[in-house]
Amino acid sequence: MIARPAPKLPTHDSIAIVVSLDAAHSMIALPVEVPGAHIRGGEGVTGPDDVPGGARVYEEWGYAERAWYLEKRQGFIGVLRALFLPTEGVVEVGIHQSIWAERAQKPPVEAFKFEIRKAEYQRLRSYLRATIASEEPVSIVGNSRFCVARSPYHLFHHCHHYTAKGLREAGLPISMTGALTRNGFARQLRRIMLLS
Repeated sequence: MIARPAPKLPTHDSIAIVVSLDAAHSMIALPVEVPGAHIRGGEGVTGPDDVPGGARVYEEWGYAERAWYLEKRQGFIGVLRALFLPTEGVVEVGIHQSIWAERAQKPPVEAFKFEIRKAEYQRLRSYLRATIASEEPVSIVGNSRFCVARSPYHLFHHCHHYTAKGLREAGLPISMTGALTRNGFARQLRRIMLLS
């Protein structure tokens, strides 16, 4: 089930972003900026607004360990490697008609919507773009491009830290140490929703 705390009312100077969490991963969804974006598979998309007949489209950003996520080198050894050895990270940039929380298959799943000012949104986008070492994707899976990340993946820099740092850039009061675990990160996001 997707928990959706009531968002604060949008203003003309705000942009809605959505943070999705499942049992092990987090993503930031931004509204698509360019009307006429296309999703693989031939589905046409009318644009980023919720007009009747129009599809809502998101650009989602996430961070993962390349060996685990793309090369499927998982299991117990994969967990040890991902957490305790600095390994190559990848940044995922996907275009989707639904947010990660609606597609995730590892409960618990939650989605948090935040309205941020345009200046904060630009800082968030700048941060996200700066995390990519090379625009050339190392893999394309469905509607997602995976690019090599500037920072290695490890226990103290994983998807929740990546998302938390982006939210800090967007002006939200996020503690990086509180984002060490999924539950700690979710608690912070719930608290911020109550303060909004």
